[in-house]
Amino acid sequence: MSLYHLRIIERLWGSRKFASFLFSVLPPTLLLPPIITTMFRPLTFGAVNHLPAGPTPLIFALLAQYHAAIPTVYKYRIVISTSRPTSSSASEDQGPVLSDKFLVYLLAGQLALSSFPGSAIAASVGWMVGVAWRGEWGPGAWGRWRVPGWVVGEKKANTGQGFERLRRRLEGEGSGTGADGRSEGEARRRTLGRGILDQFRGAF
Repeated sequence: MSLYHLRIIERLWGSRKFASFLFSVLPPTLLLPPIITTMFRPLTFGAVNHLPAGPTPLIFALLAQYHAAIPTVYKYRIVISTSRPTSSSASEDQGPVLSDKFLVYLLAGQLALSSFPGSAIAASVGWMVGVAWRGEWGPGAWGRWRVPGWVVGEKKANTGQGFERLRRRLEGEGSGTGADGRSEGEARRRTLGRGILDQFRGAF
């Protein structure tokens, strides 16, 4: 469900930037959680000893982009009290104000707490990696690097061939002949001229 809701990031960025993001954050999200777990295991006397299966760090790296890039569309309030509000109790009946993004955060929170504490470590690492990628805090041009276009099926446009193809197409249309032996281009020009003359004739 979290991946389904986060698909909007690809629509916002396009396939190439989205693929570049995945390739960039995949190494740290794969390596950092087991390293951190190994460091915490002796400090917690074996309490932190496992990580949950699945792409939890990657999902939270995407969630950081969702949080920063997707604006809130609407907000709503959940009223806690079932009694009819009055002027004196209006402030007491007011509940929390939530946004349309609340469901995405709720699903992510459930994922982060599903196999505590290992899932929380994976979620924290993914969020920090996502924030670092967005802020370009990594080495070099980490956030500006892009995969080649052919990785996502993009073909490099050849401007010269494109103009040549367009020129041949226009020449083919202009050299076509109609049933009376005149070229199509000449027929169009004469038809346009007749239309203009007809307009003037009608005016006089």
